[in-house]
Amino acid sequence: MIADRGGSFDYVVIGSGSAGSVIAGRLAEDAGISVLLLEAGPTDQHIYIRMPAALGYPLIDRRHNWYFHSEPEPGLDNRKIYEARGKVLGGSSSINGMNWVRGNPWDYDHWAQLGLTSWSFANCLPYFKKAETFDKGANEFRGGAGPMMIETCRAQNPLYEAFLAAGTQTGLAHVEDHNGYRQEGVHITQRNVHGGLRWSTSQAYIHARGFRPNLKVRTGVRVTRIEFLAKRAVRVHARAAGNSVAWEVRREAILCGGAINSPQMLLLSGIGNPQDLRKLGVRVVADVPGVGQGLKDHVAAPVTNRVVKDVSVASQLSLIGKAKLGLQWLLFKRGLGATNFFEVGGFLRTRDEEKVPNIQLEFAPMLGELQHGDVKLENGFQYFLSVMRPKSAGRVWLDTADPMADPKFNFNYLVDTEDMAQAVEGVKFVRQLIAQHAWDQLRGAEVVPGETVRSDAEIAAWLRQHAGTNYHPCCSCRMGKDNMAVVDEDARVHGVEGLRVIDASIMPEIISGNLNAPVIMMAEKIADTIRQRPPEIAPTPAYYLPA
Repeated sequence: MIADRGGSFDYVVIGSGSAGSVIAGRLAEDAGISVLLLEAGPTDQHIYIRMPAALGYPLIDRRHNWYFHSEPEPGLDNRKIYEARGKVLGGSSSINGMNWVRGNPWDYDHWAQLGLTSWSFANCLPYFKKAETFDKGANEFRGGAGPMMIETCRAQNPLYEAFLAAGTQTGLAHVEDHNGYRQEGVHITQRNVHGGLRWSTSQAYIHARGFRPNLKVRTGVRVTRIEFLAKRAVRVHARAAGNSVAWEVRREAILCGGAINSPQMLLLSGIGNPQDLRKLGVRVVADVPGVGQGLKDHVAAPVTNRVVKDVSVASQLSLIGKAKLGLQWLLFKRGLGATNFFEVGGFLRTRDEEKVPNIQLEFAPMLGELQHGDVKLENGFQYFLSVMRPKSAGRVWLDTADPMADPKFNFNYLVDTEDMAQAVEGVKFVRQLIAQHAWDQLRGAEVVPGETVRSDAEIAAWLRQHAGTNYHPCCSCRMGKDNMAVVDEDARVHGVEGLRVIDASIMPEIISGNLNAPVIMMAEKIADTIRQRPPEIAPTPAYYLPA
């Protein structure tokens, strides 16, 4: 079938997630530039997307979620791990937990030490600030006039209070702003929620900006390949409503599909390891063997306890409670419906030799299954721990040239012995926190791992059986200058012209925290590069590192 010609645009942005909506929204600020934003999924105007408290439902909703599963993970007893990825306007920013975490400033200085000198913290901080409006106001670390609306959680529940107190009783600092001077310690979290609504990138950079005649947004469009003339990207092919369609690219195609979909699209378009591409029958456009290699994620596991008092949020979510929640949110955008529940958290070091925290704690005031594609709520609380800088890495690959087939991937979680050792240390540290006096009036029996799981070997065995993803895939099309790098410092794909990749896949190393805010920062920074605007560089305020 000959594809319908969908017209021509200066920029065709593929994927509307944490990066894609930012890129499209910023490029469209230049009135003389035409931008097309393509999204495979539907619109984001759905109660499960807009209501913060409904965050669990998109995780089991195939309408808004690619609903991927890894190949058998050798470090996790060969289990296949469910990986949620947003398939909706706003991408994963429309289905994530809404925790606003920048990572540690050291992460970006480390990127610069790897040779990516334009990605130091001094280079990145202005774009973190540019992206946000922080409810406590602008300062040397925080922004006050950006599209992303960031609010500080209220954390008014005895379980939140016990979490914070237990942290300080263990010797951790109580940090006022974990996205400012100091990350390490326990904190009240921040979230991208505004006026009781999830504030995704599609909300911030597309809807809230109003109609712009030079920006066209199309949902329900499954891109199948990028076409090249010689080495230049000239056309984007897709399927929409059962028909083939293509758009001419006058300046650049910009791939923002994420760490699983972006390498898939590069491979389908002939960019990758030539030997692998030929086996699939794909014409080789560019020899870029690093495509799909080095996939990383934060391996995570829950430590959960019951409570002896009726203070868990789950106790408020009976059928009547859910009806009250929904009505209060629909009428006033307040109450439990306006929370993401992760209202306190922490970053800690299990080893003195670590330069920055190696474990992240996210806390929920309920027992809940949020990790493996299911939602079950019970009375209790959950510490959700993640290993911040795993050495274990996997890959993304194809076993067919069918663009409608899911890509193959695995992360090789915990195959590295140091990763396993740090995960075990994380479980033991969480138990130390729960043993503090702050929990004495609330603490019930441990549910998982359970009292029978005590030794390091027993904890490791339990992790192999129960650990999984924190939904932070990255590094599969990484920035760099070596033979395995896929893009350069400006996100341009090596070996071709007119094509960039902008999403978590281009991170050279995984960062210490959730990925949404860092990807938004990266998109803000590269948008300035594409627009040929002078880079913003700020005097770097001192940030905390342990003595």
